[in-house]
Amino acid sequence: MKTGLNLRRVRGYTHRMTDHRPIRRAALALLATAALGGCAVFRTPPPPTVETAYARGMEAYQAGRYRRAAEFLGQFVTASGADPRLKGALMALGRSHLETREYVTAASDFLRVATEFPSDPEAREARYGLCQAYHELAPRPQLDPEYTTAAITYCESYASIYPGTPEAQQSLAWVTELRGRLAEKQYQNGFFYFRRSLYDASVVYFNDVLTNYPDTPAAPRALLRLVEAYGRMGYREEEAAARQRLLRDFPQSAEAASLAAAPADSAGG
Repeated sequence: MKTGLNLRRVRGYTHRMTDHRPIRRAALALLATAALGGCAVFRTPPPPTVETAYARGMEAYQAGRYRRAAEFLGQFVTASGADPRLKGALMALGRSHLETREYVTAASDFLRVATEFPSDPEAREARYGLCQAYHELAPRPQLDPEYTTAAITYCESYASIYPGTPEAQQSLAWVTELRGRLAEKQYQNGFFYFRRSLYDASVVYFNDVLTNYPDTPAAPRALLRLVEAYGRMGYREEEAAARQRLLRDFPQSAEAASLAAAPADSAGG
């Protein structure tokens, strides 16, 4: 009898040890409480008001926190309507996008100032910002030159409107650099065909360099390739003209020196 009683006691104890239902109920209750409480903690905050967006954006901009400034100023610009602070906010937004290297967006901000407030003092900085943003967007010579062409247009425009200023000098320096990139792209296109012995196609690009970018470092190289291409095609008159132009227009260049040191008929060999 004692053995049977002890066995029932052990079974009851084991059942109580393995019965997880109270624990599960407690866990579910805790999860429900956390979920209900979390609704208040993790609820998406409402968007800032126009006043709050402007204040926070300008505060972040003055503190050099440009990504945060762009976030709030973008909200302000979108919702501000005809707010008199719009122009200043757009300028700060454009500068912030320059700092975060979002050049396409920066150009859009500056273009809006230049077109909506063309006679205001801020338009000058906005036009320079356009030049700067597109200069940063201009790719390597091998890539699509769309941004390079746009940069040249905006930088030349700025230099013509505000001549003699330091910014105009920088703009013209960028124009020289960018025109050199476009010339290099055309030269590389020509050389692509030249090294495959497709001389008829190559001379088109080399002549384009001389027509549109005669003041770039690619010009004497294009002339030397023309001498070689015409020589290999047997166009002696064109070869002589290209040789003469290279020696006349770029006498101090390495290309002219190499040509002068070679026999007159060796270029086409």
